[in-house]
Amino acid sequence: MSTTRHGWYAVLSLHVCWLLWTGLLKGLGVMLPTLQEQFRSHTWLVGWMVAIISGVINFIGPLAGPLECMFGTRAVVAIGGFLLGVSMIVASSTTSLGQLTLILTLVAAPGLSFANVLTRALVGRCYTSNYATANGIGTSGHAVGMIVMAPLTQLLLDTYGWRGAIMVLGALSLHLGVCGLLICETRDTEKDNNTYQPIRGIYEDLSHKDSTQHSLFHSFKDAILSLSRYFGVSVFLQGSFWIAAVIFVIARLPCDLWLIYFVALAQAKGFPAYDAVTFTSVAGVGSIVISVFLGYVVDRGFVKLRMALLLTIILDSVTLLVIPWMNSYWLMMANAFVCLGAHGTTISFSDVYIREMVGTKHLIHAFSWTELMSAIFTISLGFVPGWIYDQTGSYDLAFVILGCISALPLAALFIEWGLMHWTSSSR
Repeated sequence: MSTTRHGWYAVLSLHVCWLLWTGLLKGLGVMLPTLQEQFRSHTWLVGWMVAIISGVINFIGPLAGPLECMFGTRAVVAIGGFLLGVSMIVASSTTSLGQLTLILTLVAAPGLSFANVLTRALVGRCYTSNYATANGIGTSGHAVGMIVMAPLTQLLLDTYGWRGAIMVLGALSLHLGVCGLLICETRDTEKDNNTYQPIRGIYEDLSHKDSTQHSLFHSFKDAILSLSRYFGVSVFLQGSFWIAAVIFVIARLPCDLWLIYFVALAQAKGFPAYDAVTFTSVAGVGSIVISVFLGYVVDRGFVKLRMALLLTIILDSVTLLVIPWMNSYWLMMANAFVCLGAHGTTISFSDVYIREMVGTKHLIHAFSWTELMSAIFTISLGFVPGWIYDQTGSYDLAFVILGCISALPLAALFIEWGLMHWTSSSR
């Protein structure tokens, strides 16, 4: 199989993975008022449930590298996709908010997490050139999910109720398993994985050590060092990783909370449910247009990566800060178009930025650990917009706070620029 064909299968799998990730979170976001009424719960509690599911998807990312070593990318992505679909089908029969959260957290989240991390890393290894464009196409699944899944979920919700909607979405999620089966792990890909030592290699190395020459302390030390390499802990020693991680983690939080609460925000402003999902569909179009276009522009060298990141971060922040004044149909539509376009492009460029800062050698570990950091923020703060709404009756303040948070990655870019300037001037 040609490298190009192999790369396109990787891009397809990444695209479907992002589409289903968005479909799961946005679908639950669309159902938020219904779930609140069905389970007779508070807004912040249902919103926090969705945030916890999103956070756990990110939290268990570091296990993706070891699982790839044991079973290979193809098997992990395929099994993860099937687990995602089956768990959602099972979740449709739950009778409490706790049961729904538990099933989606323990089964759906791991399957989606491992597939996301491994397909992102696979695309990064397959494309030495045109990576920004390929990654933009892959991550545009996030935008396609906004275009398709939000109105589809609303249609299913009106037609079959929330149980039927989740069941149908679960059936659609099984397609990720099929995409995983299309992945063919070529020898080139296996060479790229030479930094990840299989479990059997760890135990073989340890078993070959002469116990008479090594104390128990030394054997334990060797095991810890092997496991640290196995989980890629060494990336924490790279200052460049921390700069890239700050940009990804902080940019990811407003994006996740936008997915969860935007439909509820639109409805709180007085827009009907179908208008609210129309806004999200338009937002998906904006994400595709902006991410693919800017990805092409960056690959061709017309705009530098850091300048493009600077632009999208500023756009992201401004569109959230002006939410209180977006009270008409066309203003909301324009805001959603630009906001999610900036969101999606920032996340896509963050992947490119991480690869540039840490290299392909540690790509899986860099992605997985940044996902874990993102999970901590999402789980810790995911309830805040819902809580603010319960207290004030409006989401405006919550989205203004998200706009302020969205601007923080600018500090990391300026720190890197300062370090580069100081290094070049000291030579």
